[in-house]
Amino acid sequence: MRQELMNAFGEDLRILAIQTRDRFGLTQKEMGEKLYMSESSYSDIETGRSNCSMPTAILLLDMQENPKSFLQNSVRKATKYKEKELLPI
Repeated sequence: MRQELMNAFGEDLRILAIQTRDRFGLTQKEMGEKLYMSESSYSDIETGRSNCSMPTAILLLDMQENPKSFLQNSVRKATKYKEKELLPI
């Protein structure tokens, strides 16, 4: 269950990265530079080959107008997974 939740958060961050890059009109190279990573490492996040590290996620959230919204959705998602995990069999 924990891995399922981690995968869901990784996918949410992947989508956020793509949307953010698109909103700012950046290339993958430019976005990587803003996140202090190489173009290929950033590309791996967009394609789902790797997940955001915690520092990268923080930098990505710092680029948002309302990072609280993303975090609130993450808390809701985690709560749903927790409730699902605690259901009796």
